Amino acid sequence: MNRLLFFAFLIFPVFLSAQSYDAALGLRLGTDWGATVQLRVPQVQKNFVVEAILQSSLQRDEGSFTLLGKQHRPLLSRRINLFYGAGVHAGWNNEIEKETGEAIGGPIGIDGVIGLEATFAKINLAYDFKPAINVSGGNQLLYTQTAISVRYVISGRNDIWDKKKEIANRKDKKKKQRERRREQKRKDRIKAGKDPNGWKFWKKD
Repeated sequence: MNRLLFFAFLIFPVFLSAQSYDAALGLRLGTDWGATVQLRVPQVQKNFVVEAILQSSLQRDEGSFTLLGKQHRPLLSRRINLFYGAGVHAGWNNEIEKETGEAIGGPIGIDGVIGLEATFAKINLAYDFKPAINVSGGNQLLYTQTAISVRYVISGRNDIWDKKKEIANRKDKKKKQRERRREQKRKDRIKAGKDPNGWKFWKKD
């Protein structure tokens, strides 16, 4: 029995890393319920994800649309991720303020998010904590939302984005970053009265 558990422990990360995704969609269930869709955007970073959420509150006669940018960090493999990010939301509210009798405006504001995600073959599961601050509208200033999302992977990794182009873009991005750093160092040396090429014995005219 112990050997079986040990073997399962060894192959588990391999099984998880066998699948990946560019896009997934499904349901979000928690303090609010609705639909969620995710798209990996390697042009920003290879594990950067944009998520769109359309949800309705279970506590209020209110709904909202949220757009998030999230950075995913692989844990055991790229199939188990810690993610965090931020975004914005806008929505509608059909409730009336009891004291004034006026309609409560739809919520508009900013969001944060942090959570964990795992993908098994074509099923993507996630749990997150998503605080939402209303700049205007809504029943209150802060909503503390938590939810479990169940998504179906509709596009595997590099089904949307060409793998070779993605790798080439990353290399080009790193090259440009190195060039900018070298140029900045050169400017700093000139400013300090040193040789811009790094020679030890050099005097500024």
